[in-house]
Amino acid sequence: MEHRHIRVRDDQWDVAVVHSIWERGSDENIRAVMREVKRNPEAADAVRRAALSSQIYGWPRFFKLFLEKMDDAG
Repeated sequence: MEHRHIRVRDDQWDVAVVHSIWERGSDENIRAVMREVKRNPEAADAVRRAALSSQIYGWPRFFKLFLEKMDDAG
């Protein structure tokens, strides 16, 4: 399934986009979010905010830990 939000421009990252990908995205979509978070501070911020408000199981916790690890490395 190709996710309708996967081709997000740099200035389009927000909590709704992240929630949508976590809810309906494929594994490749999740890997794309991981890559984007590494290079784009706006995407990282959107993921941080989404993790605080999300009711989705699994991905918010994973990305919280992922961002913490990135912060420790940087």
